[in-house]
Amino acid sequence: MTEQRTIEFFYDIGSPYSYLAATQMDALAARTSSHVHWRPFLLGAVFKSSGNEAPARVANKAMWMLGDLKQWATLYGVPFRMPSRFPLNTLLTQRALTAADRLLGHAAQKKLAMALYKAYWVEDRDVSAREVVLGIAAELLLDRDALDAAIDAQETKDGLRRVTDESVQRGAFGAPAFFVSGTLFWGNDRLVLLEAMLTKGA
Repeated sequence: MTEQRTIEFFYDIGSPYSYLAATQMDALAARTSSHVHWRPFLLGAVFKSSGNEAPARVANKAMWMLGDLKQWATLYGVPFRMPSRFPLNTLLTQRALTAADRLLGHAAQKKLAMALYKAYWVEDRDVSAREVVLGIAAELLLDRDALDAAIDAQETKDGLRRVTDESVQRGAFGAPAFFVSGTLFWGNDRLVLLEAMLTKGA
């Protein structure tokens, strides 16, 4: 794949719009003959570093957001349920994904990410809990013990921090964030613009 045909997808399991976007990645990649590079980062740290604020912290925006999320889920034809634990501290969750990528490969990271998204945004499971994350990994036949040991490894912590810092340095301020040939697209609703760029070669 050339650089122009690579979509870097920076995501956090605790972000509802990242969940929605994640459900569209395979189809988008197929339509545009692109490769999606899934890159877990820590959204809370992105907010802090960029001076941004979570939408749920603004009362009127939070009330509007629930309806918006349901409309997008209906449009995409995907299940969605607002979890009882929101917002969620996803530090362990994102470290687990970083560890999965490092130890088991990119395909395993993506597989685990989609399972965690389903667990949180459809089944209302607490994906910030270590046993839940490891249980889901085991269900996917991933190496639970290796992942458990790697979550707290310094290399994992440094890796997550590095990707998070990189995203902010490149201009990210929220999730999902996509980069194509250095151009930032922010938000699930910008996928149409991202696809237009890839399709038209803009």
